[in-house]
Amino acid sequence: MSLLLSFLLIFTGAFTFSTNSEYYVTASSCYLYEDASFESKKIQVGEEDVVINHGQKVVVKNETNDFCYITIKNTEINGYIYKYYLAENNSISYHPVFNASIRKESAVYDINLNETEMTIKQNQRVYLYEGFDSKKEYTAIQFSLEDGSVFNGYVLTENIAPDGVSRLLIIGIPLILATVTIVLSIVLIRKKKKS
Repeated sequence: MSLLLSFLLIFTGAFTFSTNSEYYVTASSCYLYEDASFESKKIQVGEEDVVINHGQKVVVKNETNDFCYITIKNTEINGYIYKYYLAENNSISYHPVFNASIRKESAVYDINLNETEMTIKQNQRVYLYEGFDSKKEYTAIQFSLEDGSVFNGYVLTENIAPDGVSRLLIIGIPLILATVTIVLSIVLIRKKKKS
């Protein structure tokens, strides 16, 4: 999957950023973070989280792993933004490399967890950009809208099926190992009795 993302970034031109250059935000909206991680604290002005919207201009100061340290144009607000949300051209929306599906039709919430008028259909592919934690009520997703733009929001975690190991496989592997162990034990016991 990372190889696919690398090829996508090479061909879209968002792989490296020029210091002190202006870029546009391509996501529908996103947060600004104190450190180069989704786990870090969100930048706030007053008591409100800073939200950057699609098409807003920012100035890139430096690049750290998958994040860029930026200043929001015409403000004194600085912080880290996920670098794949930035582009030189305002008309570009980068499409995420999907890593999950929607189990059933679900309401979509904005980044402040307010319900939107949008719904996301069953089996729609989405990108879990903050990872997956089954204990959380909501999970951050990014998905493509019909007009080709990319939307960032949240859905109920119970409605998400992440790619990778399925629950059946998680249950099945220990059962298979237990069965193999029992069969091998029986075979070894029979061999000892014959000797």
